[in-house]
Amino acid sequence: MTHYLGLTDAFMLQAMVIQHIGGIHGITEQGFEKLATALAAPQQTMFGEDLYPDTFSKAAALFDALIHGHCFSDGNKRTALLAMIEFLARNGYAFNTPDDDSLYDWILLVAAERGMDREQQAAWIAQRCEQL
Repeated sequence: MTHYLGLTDAFMLQAMVIQHIGGIHGITEQGFEKLATALAAPQQTMFGEDLYPDTFSKAAALFDALIHGHCFSDGNKRTALLAMIEFLARNGYAFNTPDDDSLYDWILLVAAERGMDREQQAAWIAQRCEQL
């Protein structure tokens, strides 16, 4: 059984980001709908089958959707990273954070349009995880 994040989880993660790093608390005008859509991304199905069949592809879908959804007033990429790490932890994996430069480069690559597709993101995530 996969354990997904909800709206409350996302709001709490964004609040943590802003509290520790600074920025603007809250959600954009259209952010609530975008956030709900982003949180549902890992749960998508097609013809009764999971569109993202494993934990790493689901984590990539969540991360990608949160970054590109621009749901929050500030801290979207940082919140997306924390949400991905929390999702992985809830589903039995520890994300071994690479050095700051390579993590930063990866986040910017994902954030760039057409920078890295979700399959590539899932592979990158899987290489940096270990089962708890």
